Amino acid sequence: MAYFRISFDLDDVIFNLKPLVKEAFKRAGQPYKKQTSWDIASIYDESVCNHLIDLWSDDMLYNMPVLDKRIPYILNSLIANKEMEIFFVTERRLKQPEKTFRQLRNAGINCSFSQVYDMPGLKSDILREIKPDLHFDDSPFVIKGCMEKDVPIVMISNDSTLYNHHLRPYVEYYANLRTALIKKGIYVSQKSL
Repeated sequence: MAYFRISFDLDDVIFNLKPLVKEAFKRAGQPYKKQTSWDIASIYDESVCNHLIDLWSDDMLYNMPVLDKRIPYILNSLIANKEMEIFFVTERRLKQPEKTFRQLRNAGINCSFSQVYDMPGLKSDILREIKPDLHFDDSPFVIKGCMEKDVPIVMISNDSTLYNHHLRPYVEYYANLRTALIKKGIYVSQKSL
């Protein structure tokens, strides 16, 4: 049986990182400033960057809320679909797939450990290995890598992801994952039935 294979980035696609970033600014004693570049060292001062690195290594990362409370239900319906294979792919600093798996499960997403990829290396290389029919991400570097390696990509781009707006002319994008899944015909909202 042929499966439709879909992969998802986690941070700022499924999980909301804004509380973590705001906490870094709070610890640095500075007002919050939106991330306008993927290279945080070019836009935030050293104190904020150091706090972000500390928080990125902290359990706070693994307790971030989902961006949309409907996402676990939607993802569970895709996981339950016997014609689909779902994967979660992230490039987190500490490479702790067990914690990443627990984060997904604690958010109510009924995935198996084998569906979670939190490993070293370029995400686009991992995706080329998984061979998804479609990948959802917000990272400009991952999006460019996917475009170069012919991995089908949909970008999540909105007011919180100013760092990827320069790619909008070159890639299909949506403001959030729920809208992207509905517009792509992957998920049918119960309201639209």
